[in-house]
Amino acid sequence: MSFYLYQYIGPYFAPVVSPFVKAFGPALGTLVIAAIVIFFIDVVYEIIMDKELMEELQESGKRIKELQKKLSAAKAVSPEKAKEIEEEILKEHSKIMSKQAQVMKTQLLGMAITFPPIIILVYGVEYKLSHWTVKLPFSIPYVGNTLGPVGWYFLCAITVSVTIKPLAELLVAALEKRG
Repeated sequence: MSFYLYQYIGPYFAPVVSPFVKAFGPALGTLVIAAIVIFFIDVVYEIIMDKELMEELQESGKRIKELQKKLSAAKAVSPEKAKEIEEEILKEHSKIMSKQAQVMKTQLLGMAITFPPIIILVYGVEYKLSHWTVKLPFSIPYVGNTLGPVGWYFLCAITVSVTIKPLAELLVAALEKRG
């Protein structure tokens, strides 16, 4: 029954999808919807993610790698020095763990913001285009060369996300310069 949930809630979300399908047709309309959703997601994540924290995490990772190299060299020379380096590595690991917890909280917030629009549009696409399929010029493992509306949406979303991410980063950078 949950698989056919779109039959019950789809009519409420189909009006969001209909203008795109009427203007561009089913395939291109779904692509446009996927592009809008992915752009929205990328902009939200660019705004809420703490870039300084991400850079600190990268620096901590590099520092741990350096310390591990020193540790392997120190083990052969001096056990006391090796113990000091191990303590430094443990301290650095604890810093990383707290920073990663902050990143996970931010990612959860991003999911909470972006998940409702995705659900609305996916259910709208599935309801509006439930009897429509796309024949692909190539075959996808375990799927074949025919996709339904949701499969086509996700294929478009994956493809578009690779191309839109740089645009979202540029937009956020421009907005940060203005503000």
